[in-house]
Amino acid sequence: MKALGKGSVSSLVKLALTIAWWALWIGLFGLALAVIGYTLLNLMIGADWIDANILTGGEGEIRVGGGSSFDLTYTHPGGATWPVVVPALVIGGVAIAGGLVIVGRLRLLFDSFTSGEPFRRENATHLRVIWIAMLAIEVSRYVLMGAIAALFAATGVPERANVDFNLHIDISTWMSIAILIVLAEVFREGARMKEEQELTI
Repeated sequence: MKALGKGSVSSLVKLALTIAWWALWIGLFGLALAVIGYTLLNLMIGADWIDANILTGGEGEIRVGGGSSFDLTYTHPGGATWPVVVPALVIGGVAIAGGLVIVGRLRLLFDSFTSGEPFRRENATHLRVIWIAMLAIEVSRYVLMGAIAALFAATGVPERANVDFNLHIDISTWMSIAILIVLAEVFREGARMKEEQELTI
C-alpha cells in the first residue's frame, strides 16, 4: 500500500485522526458537564439542599421542597472535595485542549499527505504548532504538580485521596518534541526548495 495519496496509509491515518478528533470533542463536552455538575452540587450544598458530607463521605440527606416534600438519604465514600476535584478538572482540561490542538493539526498535515503534496509551507507551521502544544502540555504537567503539592501542603491531603508526587521526566516526550522541531525545519526547507523549483520551471 502506498504511503501518500488517496487510498494510502495516510488516508487511513487521517480517518483515525478524525475519529480521535470527535472523541476529544465528546470528552470536552463531558468535562464541561462535569464542571457544571460540580458547580451546581456546591450551589445546592450552599443552599442547604444537600448535606456537605456528600463531598467528604459519610451519611447525609438530599432535601427538596424545604426538607419536607422529598428526602433521600445516602452513604457516600467521599473524596470529592474541591482540592481533589478542581485540580482533576484542570488537568483534564489541559489534556483535552492540548489533544484537540495536536490532533487538529495532524489532521491538516495528513490531509496534505492524502492529496499527495507533503511539502506545503503550512505543513511546517502545523508541525511547529504540534511541538509547541506538546511542550506546553509537558510544562503544564510540572506546574500543575507543583501547584497541587502546594495546595495539599496548605490544606492537607484530603481523606481517601491517593497522592503520588514522584516527579519523573518523560524522555520519550522530550525526544518527540526535539524530533518535531527538526521535522518542522525539514518541511519548511522542503517547501522553500519546491517553490524555488516551480519558479525556475
